[in-house]
Amino acid sequence: MFCVVIMDGFKIAMKVIDEIDRKIKPLIGWEKADEVVKIGADGTPTKRIDVIAENIAINMLEKFGGGILISEEIGLKVVGNDLDYIFILDPIDGTYNALKSIPIYSTSIAVAKIKGEDKKLIRENINNIDWIKNFIANKYTINDLYVGIVKNLATGDLYYAIKGEGSFLERDGEKIRIETKNIKDLKEASVGLFVYGLSNDLLEFLKERKVRRVRLFGSMALEMCYVVSGALDAYINVNENSRLCDIAGAYVICREGNAIITNKNGKPLNMKLHLMERTSLIVSNKYLHKKLIALFGNRWIIKPVKFGIVVREDKEEAINLTMKVCKYLKDKNIPFCVEDFLKDKVGGDKFDISTISHIIAIGGDGTILRASRLVDGEAIPIIAVNMGKVGFLSEFYKDEIFEIIDKVVKGEYEIEKRSKLSCKIIKGNKVIKTPSALNEMVVITKNPAKILEFDVYINDTLVENVRADGIIISTPTGSTAYSLSAGGPIVEPNVDCFIISPICPFKLSSRPLVVSGSNKIKLKLKLEKPALLVIDGSVEYEINKDDELIFEKSDSYAYFVKGRSFYDKLNRCLGLK
Repeated sequence: MFCVVIMDGFKIAMKVIDEIDRKIKPLIGWEKADEVVKIGADGTPTKRIDVIAENIAINMLEKFGGGILISEEIGLKVVGNDLDYIFILDPIDGTYNALKSIPIYSTSIAVAKIKGEDKKLIRENINNIDWIKNFIANKYTINDLYVGIVKNLATGDLYYAIKGEGSFLERDGEKIRIETKNIKDLKEASVGLFVYGLSNDLLEFLKERKVRRVRLFGSMALEMCYVVSGALDAYINVNENSRLCDIAGAYVICREGNAIITNKNGKPLNMKLHLMERTSLIVSNKYLHKKLIALFGNRWIIKPVKFGIVVREDKEEAINLTMKVCKYLKDKNIPFCVEDFLKDKVGGDKFDISTISHIIAIGGDGTILRASRLVDGEAIPIIAVNMGKVGFLSEFYKDEIFEIIDKVVKGEYEIEKRSKLSCKIIKGNKVIKTPSALNEMVVITKNPAKILEFDVYINDTLVENVRADGIIISTPTGSTAYSLSAGGPIVEPNVDCFIISPICPFKLSSRPLVVSGSNKIKLKLKLEKPALLVIDGSVEYEINKDDELIFEKSDSYAYFVKGRSFYDKLNRCLGLK
């Protein structure tokens, strides 16, 4: 009986799709179809063609019994007398394409069965739409959808799925079973993107050509279906703006076609059946999925958690907090490891970077920089807890540490990626590769009160001859450290740049310079005076006349569990307000 009811839901949904298809086609190219007639229930402008398509759907549902309709324009509406189904409708997906006669636009619908015990409660509150909205949202999710249908209104291609029966494409009278292809190499993949609001990760993805080809079609439901039909290998929207109505029908088709569908952090979708639900989206086969999560999301959410703890060992308050943290982890059976000087006091495993998923750094900026050095290029996020004086690098106060540990264990957190700076020292025929810097690299005199002279090159072009006590090459993260004291600018950490700041320059015209993060910076020491290259205030190399230093963006990054905004930290540390 249940399968019969579901099939009836499928037939009703198909009739809605066919009627929209039949009546919308003559309107393509009609000048009034493009008019904005209202703001829809989802808060976006509604075109006349969207309202017409939605009204067609409402009329068809009334004709065949009805149910609860959730749609972008009308919101939620009880249609007809029957309460067997919830219908999630996107009347026109790719409205711009439709209005410009670009043949990639669709209508989509998904169906869920209303449970028997819920029908009575809904009928008792049939005139209270807000109650029904909340009831449906609290009782049903996208995973309760059993039927999904998407039709390309321009070409007639029909994609559909019923739970447990697979996904199908009907084209030119032929019915084809479809499922994701087994392509494994990103370099061979064709990827569909939603690119509104380009993030740095997305720009880097496009710039570095990590896939064979990128396609921008402008119809989310169709692009998701293309992943299952083989026209695409993946579809990506890293923004939190994929709406329930946009993806519901295609979600069922992708799910039944063996696609992996998650948000950008790899977490399965569990969207409530509510108009205002939003999510990021990655759809692909199982082989590409983890690679895409690693590029765009918080890959650590889907890793086992083991904390490594780094602490400022000369500060009693920091040690005491660390002991409380270790007890907290023990009580929750969460594995952790500590440095040797702490092991007898708190237990835990011996510190081994290869076993750690996250580092908790308890101290000031120096402790956090030490944690970054211990990571040594591994993609291990740092939970930075301030126990120092300034704490520009720290994200959390000490009284927040237990809350953020719980969030990390549950996967309820975000990651901020920070650029690092690499350096090669060229001494004649010898090349020395230094550790990367999170904050800055500084060239200073080895003997106090002695001036240095440098030639500064950007991409092998001589930019300036600088005479100064030293020179700082800073990352955006380090813009609030030594560089700031030397008169350099404050730069947001996600800006792709480096800052060159002379220290006490001889010429008034020697000013700090901000350069692109893709540039190569070269310094050449000109005087017979020994100098030091100091990396993040701790690692030192001796530099001599005619030595060359080549600075570039490091291949590795630093990763931080995100806490306060950059501007909140500026206010805390500098008192800007």
